[in-house]
Amino acid sequence: MIWNTALYCGIAATLDVVIATAIAYLMLRTKVPGRNVLDFTVTIALAIPGVVLGIGYLRTFKGIELPFTGGELFTSSWIIIAVAYTVRRLPYALRSCVAALQQLHVSLEEAAENLGASKRRTILRVVVPLMAGGMLAGFITSFMTAAVELSTTIMLVSAQNDAPMSYGIYLYLQSAAGRGPGAALRVLAVLLVAVGTYLSYRVLGNRAQNARDVQRMA
Repeated sequence: MIWNTALYCGIAATLDVVIATAIAYLMLRTKVPGRNVLDFTVTIALAIPGVVLGIGYLRTFKGIELPFTGGELFTSSWIIIAVAYTVRRLPYALRSCVAALQQLHVSLEEAAENLGASKRRTILRVVVPLMAGGMLAGFITSFMTAAVELSTTIMLVSAQNDAPMSYGIYLYLQSAAGRGPGAALRVLAVLLVAVGTYLSYRVLGNRAQNARDVQRMA
């Protein structure tokens, strides 16, 4: 269950950062019509209860088979859990990436383009490295909050071998014999959230200090 948690949450947090970075750039650096709707669409996932989201996934993808798996259903694989975590925790990564990009003046990108860099090279060599702190904070926040997600997990876990820690805590505490393992998993979950909160605080604190240093130098 610990390995499953690391796998699902790692995949979800990575996808969250990639998607959130793209959405943040579209919102703040382009004039694409309807770009602000993306923010609303992503954020609305926080208003949807996890049970409702899980039922929605089960009904939407009912009967769909995964390719190259010999007929395994998407709703019975662990991939659906990672996808649900991605959607569920994307708002946290988006807020972090938007905040990081708002701190970057557009003149930095204009300077790179004036020196001959293409738009793609400017994003990869200028924007993304300068956003790295915010992206890391978004990764940590998405990871640690997904690790303790229970309501969606209960609906989507189809086999105990695919269960993450949050489901294990729920499962073990149903009987007196399982209270020991359940308590151990709860301690690990608390430590995970505590360490993630501390790392996120340190990353954001360092970014704020660096921004103040740059302003003083300017």
